[in-house]
Amino acid sequence: MQIRKVMDLAWKLPKWIFELLSWGKSFKNNPIIGNYWLNRCGLHVARVILAHFLFRLRILLLSPLVSKEDRKDFLENGFILKKDFLPEEQFSKLSIALKNYKGVIREIVEGTTLTQRAFMDYYSRQQTPEFCQLVRNPYLDRLMRYSSSKNRPPFFFIENLCNHANVAPRPDPQRDMHADTFHPCVKAWLYIDGTDDQNGPYIYVPGSHRLSWRRLKWEYRQSLKACQKGPLRDKGRYWDGSFRVNDTALAEMGLSAEKLCVPANTLLIANVYGFHRRGEASAKSNRMTIWMQARDNPFNPLFTPCPKYTGRLFEWGWGKALQRLDKRKIASGEQNNYLGRFTRNID
Repeated sequence: MQIRKVMDLAWKLPKWIFELLSWGKSFKNNPIIGNYWLNRCGLHVARVILAHFLFRLRILLLSPLVSKEDRKDFLENGFILKKDFLPEEQFSKLSIALKNYKGVIREIVEGTTLTQRAFMDYYSRQQTPEFCQLVRNPYLDRLMRYSSSKNRPPFFFIENLCNHANVAPRPDPQRDMHADTFHPCVKAWLYIDGTDDQNGPYIYVPGSHRLSWRRLKWEYRQSLKACQKGPLRDKGRYWDGSFRVNDTALAEMGLSAEKLCVPANTLLIANVYGFHRRGEASAKSNRMTIWMQARDNPFNPLFTPCPKYTGRLFEWGWGKALQRLDKRKIASGEQNNYLGRFTRNID
């Protein structure tokens, strides 16, 4: 029995150390990240500070990619908002192509929302020329390479939300105000459908991406709570490293949320270290976007000099990871995969 424990530890320890020195964030599954005494000495806060320092260094070096106005918006508010992003004719063709898209679609239930996504890797994009045209957009490319601080293209998905779908409700982590992780990283959406209170706008807390003294104190307190075990762990919170924040804590940090109701053909790029959530939808409705994500090791001080080829390599790796995740999630009943089209009428 002792030999088995030693072998198990020898297998897991390198993984835990790798996660500590990269994007690992789970206080529950990693005993180093989740060690109470290490965090009492400031482990979590030290990771936050170092990740932010390296992020600011990288975007400083990449600042020539975008305009002064875009840099100001991103650094001050935490997001960039561009209405009428594509020419009207190009957007119309793209919208029609996505609504008629047929391919492998992954769907999960969050609350009463059916979330459907299709991962658009290089080969999937070749079947949709309108999507390829968007990916080749030089302005979008520069914005994502800069804001991610990694100088590479993001992962691309088509995302379709069916609000108040006829599903058995499950917990919805997207409706809680939260930060995705401990380090700056970006997600972006090109809205195919406009957003309002009917289909659930994006809600963001401007300025919450900045590392203020109040935010650091909050991060420190949360890290100690996240280390609690068993019955001491608050079941109403998420200790996967994506900390939830309430209105009282926001007020103490001098922050307030903003509802971003936007028309179709709006591009939103957000630093999701900043607090955000999915707004409530008041009616049965759809919301389709092109969803983009760029995240990798926050402690790498460098960025790639070859964005095109590095992007393809990361995309290949993420595709393989998704296939492994699919097996586990489908087996648990958490996810359903099918070959077909998106649901656009839920009445």
